[in-house]
Amino acid sequence: MQLFDTIFGRREQRWFENGAAGGRHGKFNGQAISNGRKIPVLGTTVWREGIAFVSPHALPETELQFFFSLRGRTIPSRVHVEQSEAMQAPERVVHRYFCGFIAIAADDWDAVVRYVENKPEPQKIQLPQKADDEFRSLPGAIQSAIVEQLVRAKRLEKPAPGTVPLIRMVAGGVRDHGHGQTTQDVLIHSRVKVGDEMVAYDTRFRVFASQRIELIA
Repeated sequence: MQLFDTIFGRREQRWFENGAAGGRHGKFNGQAISNGRKIPVLGTTVWREGIAFVSPHALPETELQFFFSLRGRTIPSRVHVEQSEAMQAPERVVHRYFCGFIAIAADDWDAVVRYVENKPEPQKIQLPQKADDEFRSLPGAIQSAIVEQLVRAKRLEKPAPGTVPLIRMVAGGVRDHGHGQTTQDVLIHSRVKVGDEMVAYDTRFRVFASQRIELIA
């Protein structure tokens, strides 16, 4: 029925369905947290939007804490079960899951994209902590305020407790306006689930020295 609907234009093809582009196939190790227990699973495909894996047990949850390893990097995430199905393996029935990312750290998401696009990992360069802080992070209060605005604008799902929001942040240079007044423009790339699709947004904020933020676009 899904294939029939796709062919006749009744709905758009979902990112994980047969024939959808953008996925990279290959086995990888993973763990799903179900009923407080770690369930070892076998990953089969990675997309920018999510992952597919096979579990020896049926998982009752619609959202899961999921840990997986790519290129020696362990990636924690929270995922939403988009589709599941039972499959007959040679010795028993197993369960295949297609899950979309709800929360994943920005650096880990970048690693997922590099893996999907088969790009090499960047060389690790030790930078002074001050330079790294200026480029990669903002004060916690500012980050919280930005997340709250994105959630209110429906450009971001409200992060679950203990998880990081599904955003990427690029900070511009600090501009000095004199008399101790500075501003910094920040570009936030966020995604939110709308129906069966993940919709991406780019939002610009201006951060003031007084720890006030202003939506630019």
